Amino acid sequence: MTARVHVVRSKRTVAEIQDKERAQQWNPPPGYKRKTDESQFSIANEALDDYGAFKDKHYVFHISDDDAGKGSSLSAFLNIICVAIGVGSLQLSYALRQSGWVGLLFVFVAGTVAFITSIITVRCMYLKAGGGKISGFHEIGLEAFGKPGYYIVSAFNMLGIIGSVGIYAILSANNISEMLARVNVHLGSRFLMLITTATMCIPTLLTRTLGETFLVSLIGTATSIIATLIVIVMAIVYPIRNGEMHISSSVTHSSPIHHFAALPSGFAVSLSTMSFAYVGSTIVPHLESGMQHPEKFGRVFGSALFVVTCIYMVMASTGYSAYGDRTLSPITLNFPRTWPTFLADICITIHVLFAGPLFLVQMALEIESGLDIASKGKRAEVIWRLCVRIGAALVILGMAEALPFFEDVISLVSALTSPVLVYLTPIAAYIKLKGWRNIRKRSLLGLMLLLAFGIVVSAFGLAETIRAIVGDFRNEKLST
Repeated sequence: MTARVHVVRSKRTVAEIQDKERAQQWNPPPGYKRKTDESQFSIANEALDDYGAFKDKHYVFHISDDDAGKGSSLSAFLNIICVAIGVGSLQLSYALRQSGWVGLLFVFVAGTVAFITSIITVRCMYLKAGGGKISGFHEIGLEAFGKPGYYIVSAFNMLGIIGSVGIYAILSANNISEMLARVNVHLGSRFLMLITTATMCIPTLLTRTLGETFLVSLIGTATSIIATLIVIVMAIVYPIRNGEMHISSSVTHSSPIHHFAALPSGFAVSLSTMSFAYVGSTIVPHLESGMQHPEKFGRVFGSALFVVTCIYMVMASTGYSAYGDRTLSPITLNFPRTWPTFLADICITIHVLFAGPLFLVQMALEIESGLDIASKGKRAEVIWRLCVRIGAALVILGMAEALPFFEDVISLVSALTSPVLVYLTPIAAYIKLKGWRNIRKRSLLGLMLLLAFGIVVSAFGLAETIRAIVGDFRNEKLST
């Protein structure tokens, strides 16, 4: 018997033995079901791992009393949909115009890549040396690459969040300006940006974590779904057929439209547009940490991305089918200026105002974690939190006021930071923390191919952004 035990132990690592001993002492919460399947797999297995084995070895040892006050799986589901669906979805039909019908496959590819990189990010959170859990995206850089990694990832993360919130502030201000102009009310874009940013800041001050933003996410998701339905219905009711669009009893004439199965010259740009229409990896740690049952994150995140992908495919296909090579971005520019279009603009504006706070909360959580405000006492923590979140909004407003072509500059910042945050950091940190020798060769090859995919897609997105900035500067010179 002794010899047999010795043989069994020799086939196991010390960590596995410790995990088993700790699991035997752990008292599971009501309703928890342990999965015993510890199957291994290739790129999708090694990089993502089997959820049952992964949960048993990691999640159960990080359950605390604070989890009871965190958000539900439904809240996380709505958060993901609220962040993902929105302004980017209005560009999908135009992306299909660039690539042809084959672009529908790109929607699925982009969703799959978003799922893989996000799960890799979660895996990194549980690879902390000596045990424990990494709480934020910047801490992944610290754990993997030391202080240089911490500062570099933090800088890129802050710039990326500023870019996202900045774009939301611009779009909401522009939409409000256009809607007010219809009733002969004209307000400056800078003033409206102040109003919209202040509006986005209010939920940020009232919530501590992403798990507490259920109402914000619910409203943001509801308005985005309403806008999505309006876009789909309008594309079906008011298409261009034989060079004509019928609006009530009148007919608007245009040139005939054409559809293409594949346009290879537009593949890269189309794929880039669709890739950035999905939620990024940077918000994933806070979504997962804000869940009362983080072991369900993979299922919740996968379900949310599946819903988003289905909606994206329907929106892209109906828009491109209706307007073909005359599809505009955003798709609402193709619609007649009737009340449904006006309602869609209102819903998109409301969605933007309620999606922006999710990014502001993420930014605040990163700063607050770096300042360690939780150790300063409850009253001091509240004061620090208010200062950080108001300061973050003021920084964005200051940049909007000081920078010329703010929209293009923000787009450039997003194009520069996205490849680092979405692809480079999660993959490089995962390889560093897990150890490349502990990763199967085909899985390592898959991760490298995924990284190359991200760099290529981001490069084309960056090129398009630079081209837009150059065009704006030229137009500015011609107008002066």
